[in-house]
Amino acid sequence: MWSWFAVCCSGLLHISAAYRGPRWQFYLFKPLTIVMLMTIVGTHISASHYAQWVFVALLFSVVGDVFLMLPKDRFVQGLTSFLLAHLVYIFAFWAQFDGHMVWWLPAMLSGLGIIVFLLLLPNLGQLALPVAVYIAVITQMVWAAGEYWLNTHSPAAALALAGAICFMVSDTVLAFVRFKGEFRPAQAMVMSSYFFAQALISASVVIAQGG
Repeated sequence: MWSWFAVCCSGLLHISAAYRGPRWQFYLFKPLTIVMLMTIVGTHISASHYAQWVFVALLFSVVGDVFLMLPKDRFVQGLTSFLLAHLVYIFAFWAQFDGHMVWWLPAMLSGLGIIVFLLLLPNLGQLALPVAVYIAVITQMVWAAGEYWLNTHSPAAALALAGAICFMVSDTVLAFVRFKGEFRPAQAMVMSSYFFAQALISASVVIAQGG
């Protein structure tokens, strides 16, 4: 319980620093929050392949966080790191699935992804293809988590799906901020949904192991 409280405090300190400073607090607590989640998930690595894949995805996420926070623009490197994290999450979720697929879910998610891409397209320039690939991958991640939940209806699957949806919300808002322009609540929206996403998926590991 105390470890989860520490994660919450670390995330709040990062979000607070995004608006009020100091800058060292902003740079420290974003990756530290994910490292804390890695510590929680790490206690289950020996007992679960699912935990191992989630741990690797969190590691890629830390690398992406660092790239996106650097003063010099490292957006493409950060995008690539999170793309790898999403691919690992996709593998982790599909590995839990063993049943019949539903096709309304990918159809709905694909439609949402296309709408977001078309809204962003006038501002993407040379990043149109990388952003399209990224949208496709995160859509696939939510689909995988959705199939996992529809197949098992387990608490762990519900947490994984909620986390994947939060990730989609966070990345969508971040994309609009990046390509359409900043607005004041953006940082809080992006980071709170991002931390919720990672925490919910990490919690799905704990729940799956009965801990």
